[in-house]
Amino acid sequence: MKLSFLPAKGLLLALFVVVPLQASDNYELVNRQAIDRVWSGNYVGFDFLTRGSHQYIAYYDANRQLTVMYRGGERDPFRHYKVDSWYAWDSHNYITMELDADGHLHLLGNMHADRLEYFRTRHAHDIRSLERIRVMENEKLESAFTYPRFLKRDNGELILKYRSGGSGDGSEIYLVYDPQEKAWSRMHEGSLIDGQGLMNAYVEGPLLGPDGRFHMAWIWRDTPDASTNHDISYARSDDLINWEDSSGKPISLPITYDKSDVVDPVPSGGGAINGNNKLGFDSKDRPVIAFHKYDENGNTQVYISRREATAWITRKVTDWKGFRWSFGGTGSLSSFDVRIRKPEQLANGKIKIPVKKLDQWYDLLLDEDSLELIETQAGYAYPPLISEVASSDAVLLNGQDSYGPDLILKTLSSQAFEDAEDEVFYLSWESQAPFRGQARDHILPPSILYLHHLKKKTD
Repeated sequence: MKLSFLPAKGLLLALFVVVPLQASDNYELVNRQAIDRVWSGNYVGFDFLTRGSHQYIAYYDANRQLTVMYRGGERDPFRHYKVDSWYAWDSHNYITMELDADGHLHLLGNMHADRLEYFRTRHAHDIRSLERIRVMENEKLESAFTYPRFLKRDNGELILKYRSGGSGDGSEIYLVYDPQEKAWSRMHEGSLIDGQGLMNAYVEGPLLGPDGRFHMAWIWRDTPDASTNHDISYARSDDLINWEDSSGKPISLPITYDKSDVVDPVPSGGGAINGNNKLGFDSKDRPVIAFHKYDENGNTQVYISRREATAWITRKVTDWKGFRWSFGGTGSLSSFDVRIRKPEQLANGKIKIPVKKLDQWYDLLLDEDSLELIETQAGYAYPPLISEVASSDAVLLNGQDSYGPDLILKTLSSQAFEDAEDEVFYLSWESQAPFRGQARDHILPPSILYLHHLKKKTD
């Protein structure tokens, strides 16, 4: 049974943006509506889910309360419901949700090594029946709950992965949901990946590859200090239960550092960071992983690794002069000087890596055979027409420039309703950047959460 994965929600260090589009002007606006006023004091991830004719939006409102909206089709009005969970200042505390096979909504959020915050509906598609569930499977493990992510098989079976423990000391736990018993159970006897109290893994995936296998890549981290990321690693599986390295050698569970298939031995302090090791595939179904690290001159560069005949081969993609992103410390970083998105296989024998350097997105086009950079093009994080709403929030600030950094536009995409493949929805809102998980000495007025309905242009 194949596993179909949800749209990526950023996970990892609390900065969440959508995958850049291939072109800036290939969509037109169908309609736009203001949804609510939302928290803008610092960035935290919301969630946006469209399944068939059902659409859900989850966010922290102007009072920081976790709020859910639902409608049963484009012509239906939204219904709102608020649950008893309030956000503070930690940008790791993003929201995630998914439907089970019977149409019940599962909602998690507001956690960073915290006690479980989990809500589930009693009645299908009825957000007003959301109720708190205090334990999913293991109360002790769920007392330090972080980075939940839902996966869903094509038969509707719901899977949840999360980290138990803290940064530098955590394990990857997988749960499977039984809708008949309304109960979660462990997929593996213990954990899938275990840092053995010495480190933890920040995982990209698992992703269903074109070869029918599940693939995942991760980077290890020794302490809460972001500079201690090291050793990009890899594993694959046919069933999510039994795992092997890139040569086909079985890996006994849990996967630990000494069992890892190391893609690139980036040392601690070597310029790699969690959230920026991205997994894709080439036309021969070989996994490719894009990431950044320091080069021999101490500059930050983008690299790509590919599993070839007998080993992982790494190529330097960029040749940036005098550019070094030095990062470190604990908490949510206030900015990412470099952002990398999943490598994409193009039809013309090229591989594209979407990359943001400082404030500009680029598409790095590589020759698939040599992995050498052919061309750099302008890239886009979202359709530019969405940025038209940014000026609306300027009115709310009333010229209070003393409030500090400008608001930053954030976006989140979702597929359109069924039978509308040429359409897409975006949420947009504005907030200040993360502030290392600490409270600021002021709070900005709330910003406006917009829903944009876009359609591909026709010639």
